[in-house]
Amino acid sequence: MLGSIGPTGKFILTGDVSEDDLYDVFREQAVALEHGGADAACIETMSALDEALCAVRAVLDNTDLDVVCTFTFDRTVDGFYKTMMGVSPAEMAKKLVEAGADVIGTNCGNGMAGMLEIVREIRSVDKKTTMLVHANAGKPEVVYGQTVFPETPEDMARLART
Repeated sequence: MLGSIGPTGKFILTGDVSEDDLYDVFREQAVALEHGGADAACIETMSALDEALCAVRAVLDNTDLDVVCTFTFDRTVDGFYKTMMGVSPAEMAKKLVEAGADVIGTNCGNGMAGMLEIVREIRSVDKKTTMLVHANAGKPEVVYGQTVFPETPEDMARLART
């Protein structure tokens, strides 16, 4: 069973929070997940390396849980994928593997076509680490006041095979 740990919404860079405070928050969550029966901590939807690395360290230092860590990327105006904090998929992969994450990857924000580009970049620097990809069914769109996802299950299945 995977237990989820998400971003705090606070940034070390801007002085919103200290690294020690982040570590304590992530430690508390990780210990609670392990006590609740989780087999792994899924640190997900990250955008800042310092926060993600702090969470990975807190899980590894304080539990026997496996560590999964995924980041959310968007295509920039120059056509590359980066997080809102400027982290590339390749940079994320290198740092998370060095930190001891068992599984790395990406989630949210992109349909399968975008995820394939992100996976290719991750694989350009790491061909061995297990990957988790949580793709949306395309970029959400508002149509007649309803949020819809344009990709069908068939679209996702076709792209997953590439």
